[in-house]
Amino acid sequence: MHLAIIPWWFVEATDVQAAEAQLLMPRLLPAQQGVVFSLYGMPGDPVQLESLIAFMKEKHLGNGFDPGPGAGAQAAPLLEIIAENRWPVVCYPPHGGAMQVKGGPSVLDPEGERAMRIMDRTGGFAAIQLGEWGYHFHRLTSDRNWWKAVLGSSAPEVIEPFFIPAEQRGFDPKPTSREACYHQLREYFYWHRQAKAGRLISVTGHSHYEAYAAEWGASAVGLEVGENIGFTQSKFAFARGASRQWNIPWTVQVSPWFGPSVTTRGALQKEGNLTRGLDAGHSLSLYKRLWLHAWFAGAAMVTPENSINIFFDKESSPWVRTSHGLAASDVFKFMQSHDRGNPYTPLLIVLDHLAGYAPFHERTWGVLERTQGDWEIFNLLEKQLYFSSQRLPYPNADTNPEASYLHPTPYGEIADVMLNTVAGATMARYPSILLAGEMRFSSFFIRELEKALLSGSECWIHPRHAESLGEDRIHSWQKTGRLHVIQPPATSEKHEALAIHEDELKNMTQRLLPVAVSGDPIQYQINRNQEGWVVELINNDGVFKTGDQPARIHPEATAHVVLKPNPSTAMTGEPREWVTDTALTRNAEGLILVTIPPGESRFVFLPTAKVGGKQAP
Repeated sequence: MHLAIIPWWFVEATDVQAAEAQLLMPRLLPAQQGVVFSLYGMPGDPVQLESLIAFMKEKHLGNGFDPGPGAGAQAAPLLEIIAENRWPVVCYPPHGGAMQVKGGPSVLDPEGERAMRIMDRTGGFAAIQLGEWGYHFHRLTSDRNWWKAVLGSSAPEVIEPFFIPAEQRGFDPKPTSREACYHQLREYFYWHRQAKAGRLISVTGHSHYEAYAAEWGASAVGLEVGENIGFTQSKFAFARGASRQWNIPWTVQVSPWFGPSVTTRGALQKEGNLTRGLDAGHSLSLYKRLWLHAWFAGAAMVTPENSINIFFDKESSPWVRTSHGLAASDVFKFMQSHDRGNPYTPLLIVLDHLAGYAPFHERTWGVLERTQGDWEIFNLLEKQLYFSSQRLPYPNADTNPEASYLHPTPYGEIADVMLNTVAGATMARYPSILLAGEMRFSSFFIRELEKALLSGSECWIHPRHAESLGEDRIHSWQKTGRLHVIQPPATSEKHEALAIHEDELKNMTQRLLPVAVSGDPIQYQINRNQEGWVVELINNDGVFKTGDQPARIHPEATAHVVLKPNPSTAMTGEPREWVTDTALTRNAEGLILVTIPPGESRFVFLPTAKVGGKQAP
């Protein structure tokens, strides 16, 4: 690959040792010993279900269902089988087509709750999905055709009680403040949580409301990625941050929809405007990169959406795997046989409790015009941390349609995102804290932030934050040597505003990461397990894919990456690459050379001294 080279960031001092064992391990699902790789869909016949579970166990094709049966009394025989196998299950809601409608018919009745309690007997995870609720709230509530389809009537007296004009973006009345937005959306979520008897898993795609779903009592915080959904990497940072702030599991569902196309079993075929088949939708390369990255990023459950229709030649026994099903078995076996450890994200980005970050909707809370502080958050996440303009050009095409789903990361997947309701003890787990965007400094947050500073965390703040905190407090905190008031670059346009200089991000990376990564642009993340460090390297170039055509591989996009362990990273053996199961060597300068083929992932294990007890997988 012939693109610009990422410069070396030589390191003289490091905060890695002090932080490597502090970050909270993301929660697994209840009663599980490792990650869940779930099948999307299942047979409704108990005999067929038992045969499917046996086949999945034999072939390492998964260990849960998301979704499984629809929630209700009729699911009881199927839930008995799932509970006996101690697998988790996410149920599709009652009246699933209307699952997002506040005040609608999607309510779990007492008989349905009685069936769900079958799972409680074994301590297993059982939840009901509230899917893509942010998109429904902001977009679908103003779509009369959607209401007609969901409510089964075009009569005004049926539709009008639910219809909300487009300019209100789902709110009624239209809010003029962040606080009003927060309260309306919370009321919406609370209704659904009650209607599903408290068994709610939130799954958001086009919205970044993971922190709020966790705060408002979701059993788990789920993401939908793939599909036509952008901002994947910042969504991971929000979900993992919510998981660590509230100590609940987070999950990832990878959608096969790609424009008017979807991956299914069978040959490529067009049905009107829709394209189906194994070669339709996203590339198998993207699926594998997303499945593996979700696992490595700390997700408790990874769900390949529509997999009952993708992994098998037909939906009944004898079960025969397609090429995608065989690949899925290989991926899950890889997950089961390697200790991913704990995602090492030493930078905590703290946003105001009412930040309402919603990049897809291009407005705060989907309705309010962005302020300069809002633009600072957007540019930090979507321009500085999780984006690279250094992408491979393709013959006869301006861009690769799949290029926007995962980006090379100039600083690695280094951050979690939390809200300023976070406790000081949680912030203190992070060596670096960055306050971004508009910020209200309650007496609680001031006390908790001070606890983190006194515990050893460094904190970067904007001049407007310093003004709000007051000169006396700033001087007092600066005496610790850990408070830094940023002087952001001057700009005449608020949409260009930055929360922090690029140079400061580079310096932060120098001090905080145990290994420097250079060479061709690459997406990377670093985890710590019981035996050492693991570096995930993802080459997101070289697989060109449109929804209605097979993928094309470009060998010239092979990435060549160099790893340089920091002086403080005392290795106790030679590095090893997990995917190819090969030993790597260090050259005379101590550098490790790694080659990543187009559209593939590699995991480099660097053995070091053990840290504490055994980490959960």
